[in-house]
Amino acid sequence: METIKVAFLWHQHQPYYKEDGEYLLPWVRFHGIKDYWDMVRILDDYPKIKQTFNLAPSLIIQIIDYVKNKAEDKILKLTLKKAQELTEDDKFEILKNFFMANFDRMIKPYPRYLELFNKRGGFSYNTEKFEEVSPNFTEQDWLDLQVWYNLVWVGEYSKYDEPFKRFFEKGRNFTEEEKQLLIRGHYEILSRIIPKHVEAQERGQIEVSISPFYHPILPLLCDNSIAKISSPDIKLPAKKFTHPEDADAQIKKSIALYTEIFGKMPNGMWPSEGSISEEVLNLMAENKIKWTASDEEVLFKSLALENDKTKNIDRLKIYKPYYIKTPFGEIKIVFRDRILSDLIGFVYSSWNPDDSARDLVNRILKIRDDIIKNEGEEALKNSIISIILDGENCWEYYQSDGKDFLRTLYWLISNDERIETVRLNDFLANAEAVELKKVFPGSWINANFKIWIGHEEDNRAWDLLKQTRDFLTREISKGKHSQDKIKKAWEEIYIAEGSDWCWWFGDEHVTAQADEFDMLFRKHLIRVYEILGAEPPIELLHPIKRKFVKFFIVEPKKFIYPTVDGSRTRNYEWEGAGYYDVAQTGMTMHQTFTIVKRIYFGFNEANFFIRVDTSKDLTQNHKIEIHFIEPCEIRIEFNHEGFSVRKIGRKDKQEIFEIKYAFKEIFEFAISRKTLCAEGEISKVKFHIHVYEDHKAIEKWPKEESIVINFKNKAQ
Repeated sequence: METIKVAFLWHQHQPYYKEDGEYLLPWVRFHGIKDYWDMVRILDDYPKIKQTFNLAPSLIIQIIDYVKNKAEDKILKLTLKKAQELTEDDKFEILKNFFMANFDRMIKPYPRYLELFNKRGGFSYNTEKFEEVSPNFTEQDWLDLQVWYNLVWVGEYSKYDEPFKRFFEKGRNFTEEEKQLLIRGHYEILSRIIPKHVEAQERGQIEVSISPFYHPILPLLCDNSIAKISSPDIKLPAKKFTHPEDADAQIKKSIALYTEIFGKMPNGMWPSEGSISEEVLNLMAENKIKWTASDEEVLFKSLALENDKTKNIDRLKIYKPYYIKTPFGEIKIVFRDRILSDLIGFVYSSWNPDDSARDLVNRILKIRDDIIKNEGEEALKNSIISIILDGENCWEYYQSDGKDFLRTLYWLISNDERIETVRLNDFLANAEAVELKKVFPGSWINANFKIWIGHEEDNRAWDLLKQTRDFLTREISKGKHSQDKIKKAWEEIYIAEGSDWCWWFGDEHVTAQADEFDMLFRKHLIRVYEILGAEPPIELLHPIKRKFVKFFIVEPKKFIYPTVDGSRTRNYEWEGAGYYDVAQTGMTMHQTFTIVKRIYFGFNEANFFIRVDTSKDLTQNHKIEIHFIEPCEIRIEFNHEGFSVRKIGRKDKQEIFEIKYAFKEIFEFAISRKTLCAEGEISKVKFHIHVYEDHKAIEKWPKEESIVINFKNKAQ
């Protein structure tokens, strides 16, 4: 029986967080002890599972720095400080930062940590409340909080080892000595990560690939005007950036580090954010990279170029390996199955782990059947399903940090003779690839570059980068600086070329740490001037990022009176409503496709209204659940056939239940304020929305917390 080959590529990456000798953010350490170790350690239990791990060099050098130099981050310094010595500024930072973890999976399950979360004021905590809540914390509270924030990041494959097991069982009243022991345990886990990848690659179970050193968007480094091919109306930065030599340097630095650690050349390269262009592929081939990868939509657009812009391209084409000829030889390319990758990244976390694992296996087998049906079983020899996604960011949303899902998945695959997992280079070295005549320049997000260029904040960052780089080259031409200083200045430029800074500029993504990312980017450019003994320009001292908004929520402006009929033609009736824009809420991982696009809400004297705009028509297989948290709890499920009330928590004993809804082109809903217990002095409504498909939850908005609307009892 011919198997279908499946290639899992887990992309492990963090930007360079170091500034003035310490790491500003803790994510290398936290994801190291939770994900980078666990993801490779789990394979010891499943020897038949072969995978590819892509390690970004910017991550590798930070792990090494923690291990060899006992590097520290800002959170670690606040942790190690004795509770009795904490200043008011320290306490402010702890209350602000020490709950940055998934609430449902990492805070709520632990009674003491949840107690401290509630003591802080829960989700409603803000900087203005600090002086109110801080005095309520005892010295033991501060110490327990220091321990718990660092303890919950310990991964599934370490939490049952000592000393972590003992700390989880103890739960409270930790000592300063135990805190020190916990952090020593962190360093011990970090020390195993790189050696474990070396060992797993040498025994043939994994392949380690690499990204450009500081994770830049290579096509934009080569020529940032290339963004106009995929986005003709995009507004480009004032200064054109055309430096393929920088792209080449980022590749060469990456290969040199890989060779130093693994003792050989890398075979493959996952380009930052799946971003490729023909010029970039030429650079990879010139540097003897054998394979790379991108997203299915980049393939579709590339095939459309070949086929006179034909739009109806057979989806089975993404399961073929491709190659492109360059002046330096061929380079192979695979394209990720976006559906399967995004199911792991964004959907399965809300499912039962066994159900999600079985669903993924069934989808893989369905693709196998489709290939056999359309092309014959022989075609399986040269077919591959590429599942590519971040290997750390989704797991904190899963039960058991994703390990229950992965254990079931790996067991099912290991015991199914129809599926075979492969290392990418092993497969590509023997498979017959299809020639790709042209390559459309794009990334894994909508086959364009709009996340990193085009917004005024992105463009300003590009202009400042270009201005600083030009200053450096002018200074070099004067011949007055030492090679050591020049090398250090170039390193700052390369760091500033990383993709992560522009990821957080613009409106596409939000984070509570936007100010830190903004400052880090500008600081690296400032350092170029400082290294060369010059005064940095004043514009580098001013923030690029606008003030952080936690949720992109627009409050209602006036009473509304819409007709609840599910029609898109009555948009005018929602004028003045508030809304929650799903597209503006992307976090570390970017969800390319969502069913829900925008949620409108509003009210009048008698009713509260919700409207859900979707990216596609809702079918009989879809359900929408509205879960009201306040002023009284009500959960209502809707589909094309009707609705059901799953749970009602009422503040009074009234039996009134007045609702209207329409489940057509869009979803519209009205509920009386009396039913919602939202009469009189009630000041707010709190709710969130779930979307189900085939009885499985596939989306929740907001992903965490809820939408909160302040009631105004008079029309404006």
